Amino acid sequence: MSKDVFANHRTNSIIIIVLIMLFISVIYLPKTIWDYEAKLRDESRFRMNAVSLAEKLHYQLAKEYTTDTDQLLLVVNSVKDSLLAAAMDSNYSYFGDQRIPLPPKTYSVNYSDEYKKLYNKLHLDLFKTLEPNHNTDAATINLVLDSIKTLFDGGNYVGDQSMVIDSIGLSFTVSEKFDILYQNIKTSMFNALTTSYTKYPSFSNPLVDAVMDSLAKNPNLTGRTKFIGIYDGDVRIDFIIPATFEETMEKTLETLKKQFILDSYDSVTYGDTLYDMALAEFLILNDTLDIMPDYMTLMYLDTGGVEIEIPVKIKVADMEGALSKRRNNLYKRLTGYSEPSPYIADQVIAVALDSMNSPNAGLDSIHLDIDLTNAIFNINVHNNISEYFNKVSLEQAYYKSAVNLSDLDWEKAAVEVVEFVGDRLIKKSDFLKWQVVEVESDTFNVNIYDAFLRKYDDMNIKLAEVLTGEFINIHDQAREIVATAEHLAGVDTLNWSGEQVMEFPADTLLIDVFPTYLSEYDTTFIIARDTVVQIEDSTFNGVWFRGKVGVTQEFSLDSLPFLSQLGNSNYRYDFNGTDSVLSINILEKSDTAYVEKVFYGMNKFILVFAGDSLLENLFLLAENYGELDSVQLDSISIVSDEFVAGDKEKNLFMQKDSFGGWVDTTFNKKYVKKQLFSHYQFDPMLTKCTVTDLPYRVTVRNNVNLGIESPITHPIETRRYLFFTQIDSTHGSLIDGEESWAK
Repeated sequence: MSKDVFANHRTNSIIIIVLIMLFISVIYLPKTIWDYEAKLRDESRFRMNAVSLAEKLHYQLAKEYTTDTDQLLLVVNSVKDSLLAAAMDSNYSYFGDQRIPLPPKTYSVNYSDEYKKLYNKLHLDLFKTLEPNHNTDAATINLVLDSIKTLFDGGNYVGDQSMVIDSIGLSFTVSEKFDILYQNIKTSMFNALTTSYTKYPSFSNPLVDAVMDSLAKNPNLTGRTKFIGIYDGDVRIDFIIPATFEETMEKTLETLKKQFILDSYDSVTYGDTLYDMALAEFLILNDTLDIMPDYMTLMYLDTGGVEIEIPVKIKVADMEGALSKRRNNLYKRLTGYSEPSPYIADQVIAVALDSMNSPNAGLDSIHLDIDLTNAIFNINVHNNISEYFNKVSLEQAYYKSAVNLSDLDWEKAAVEVVEFVGDRLIKKSDFLKWQVVEVESDTFNVNIYDAFLRKYDDMNIKLAEVLTGEFINIHDQAREIVATAEHLAGVDTLNWSGEQVMEFPADTLLIDVFPTYLSEYDTTFIIARDTVVQIEDSTFNGVWFRGKVGVTQEFSLDSLPFLSQLGNSNYRYDFNGTDSVLSINILEKSDTAYVEKVFYGMNKFILVFAGDSLLENLFLLAENYGELDSVQLDSISIVSDEFVAGDKEKNLFMQKDSFGGWVDTTFNKKYVKKQLFSHYQFDPMLTKCTVTDLPYRVTVRNNVNLGIESPITHPIETRRYLFFTQIDSTHGSLIDGEESWAK
């Protein structure tokens, strides 16, 4: 009989303990890994920010940023040290123009055949991303394309071909779909000329050819030009009737009503009914008359059965514009594009109206063949139409034919073009999109994209690593090392291959040290943190004004309309009988009494009353009383409304001439949030990634655009605690002060 292992209590206890430990580990260990990843990420971002701040100091000193973090450390810290030393010596000054010697640099390299192959391959790969093509003049380009099209239509003209034009031999590759590439030129031009679209060559080509032929005969032709008689048959138009087309029709009619002018009395009296009648009458007249009417007469039958003749004037010019806009809007709803011609739009809309009740309306595309023999096209011929045609010809067909690239020395051309473009981009950042590059191999059209310079720098960093055996994340240095090595290898008098030593001489950096540099350094490299502190504070209740005013009580209460006598000889205050009231404080009153200054006629009263409006006392201010000599005057003490002040403001208020005094003082404890700062030094550790220990990648474009990036280009996996993995991804970037992690 086999023994039951789980019958042993001790064994079960051990298993339970092990399982509990595993359970706790599964929960706790991943959290520690995640916390550590977050700590590395946050520290790395702090360091990138420190590099960005240091670059700003460097810019203030040298009027330029630097991609060399070693130079950044040297300049920023050596200036600080020199200023501190100067502060200890009254005979020494370190302000104004100064020179900082930069150390020489030496690199051991191995320029091998394998390196040269890699050099050529990487340049070739980058060259191909520029979509290179042989550059020639526009007339020759269009002649080549037209000639290829003629031969292509003849049949079997695909693959590698050649021809001679103006004694120039051209080789190219004809695509099996060259007719589509060629047609794309006409389609794009049709869209540019009409802001409409068609997939039918019978529609687009005659109009494009007519415009281009007219420009060839008259290069100065510009502005609105009518084209008629360029078609000799039908063309096809595709459209879909939207489900809401009928609703759109009604909405667009509303704008036409604005173009009617009626007598103001008629328009107010009969309202929308009259405008609806005017629109209905106008649509009938406009369809039957050759010209648009400028005047109509409506016959309106009023509620009394009397027929009234109402004249209506039409804003002809505005109505023409409104009708044109409505027609174009309806055509757009049907086809998705602007109308190429009113003649076409009217027919398409008419067919759509007839087909709205079709069960397929809103679902299936409708084909309409329209006879354009008498159609008129009003084309706006811009000054740059010819240039645009040449551009479209290049991009739609010529570039795809790889003219004169079949026999090209690709490696030689790649190095020449890539280095030319890289050098231009470093100096001129707007050297982008299609550009002409003239090098020894040929003259090329190349399409320079935004990320090219980044890829160019990446290429040089990779080449420098292979050449030196060490990773150099400073792309300016990498580019200089690669370029110098290639230059030395190309000098005929040198046998420069194998292991070599490259020496870059020492240089001097001119800087301008400004007087506040030390304080800026101290306020730049600080860590701010919020903390809550407890402080003793006092609260003071004060008044602005204390004083006495002359008053009298010699007047009749019954004569005042804001007082009403009650049965018990008391009076009740009613503010409705006053001209106005104003709150006021007097010292001689109970805590529950209310006081108001009452304005009535030319007199001012101070009235004291209880919460139920019962009168407690009433005084007439003597300052405006006419017969002061005959009145027995008294006085009362008044005080302004209270205000509250803190400990800091106490003395400030007491210095004011209008300050009356303190009424009450309370002491209490307050908790306030304060920001504390701790300083740190900009040291070499801050220029390196927390995970890879590689310098942050610093890029400078146009000497004003600064970028600091994490050197982590792909997730780095590290085994932790045997079963778990720590994954560190890129920590982001700081581009022109904008943090990627803040988005």
